[in-house]
Amino acid sequence: MSLVTRDSLLDEQLTTYNEQQTTRNLRAGYSVMAEIKSTLDIIMEKAKKFSVTEEERQGFKRQELEGKIKGLVQKTIDGILDSERFQVEVTALQAKDKDLVDQVLKEELVTRLEVEQNSQELLKMLEYVAGSTSSGVRKVMADFAKKGEKQKEIRRKILLESFMKKGVSGSAVVPNLDADPEWARARSEIRQQLREEIREKLKSV
Repeated sequence: MSLVTRDSLLDEQLTTYNEQQTTRNLRAGYSVMAEIKSTLDIIMEKAKKFSVTEEERQGFKRQELEGKIKGLVQKTIDGILDSERFQVEVTALQAKDKDLVDQVLKEELVTRLEVEQNSQELLKMLEYVAGSTSSGVRKVMADFAKKGEKQKEIRRKILLESFMKKGVSGSAVVPNLDADPEWARARSEIRQQLREEIREKLKSV
C-alpha cells in the first residue's frame, strides 16, 4: 500500500472517530440539559406546593406577634422588664400594626387574668393598651372576686355537711377545695364568665 493511500485511510478513520465523538458529546449534552430541565421542573413543582396564600401569611404574622407579646408579658410579670420598658417594647410593635398589636395584647392579658390571684401587674399592662376602660375592667374583677368568694363559701359548707353525714366533724375538719372536682368546675365557669365580660368591656377600645 502506497504512503498516500495509507494517509488517506488514516484521515478517513480520524474523521469518522471525530464525528462519532461529536455525536456522543451532543447526545450527552442533550441528556444533561434534559436532566437539568427535569430537576427544575421538580423544584418548581415543590415551590408551588410550598407557596402560601395571603391568609396564611397573615396567620404566620399573627402567630409570630403572639409569641413576642407573650414573651413581653411574661418578662414583665417575672420582673425582668419594668413597666416603662414594657411600654417601649409595645410601642415599637405598635408602629408596625397598632390595631393587631392591641388586639393580641389585650387577648393575652385577659387570658391570664384570674379572680383569686393578684392580677395588679396584668391590670397595669392592660391599662396601657385599654386606657380609661381599664377602670371598668377593675370593677368587673372586683365583682367577680366577691362572686367567687361567695360560691367558694357555699361549696365549703356543702362539703362540711357531707363530712358530718359520714360522721366526720370538728373544728379541725377543713375541706380541701383545691381537690374538689365540683369546685374546680365552678371556678372554671367563673373564670370563663370573667373573661367574656372583660372582652365585652374592651370591644369599644
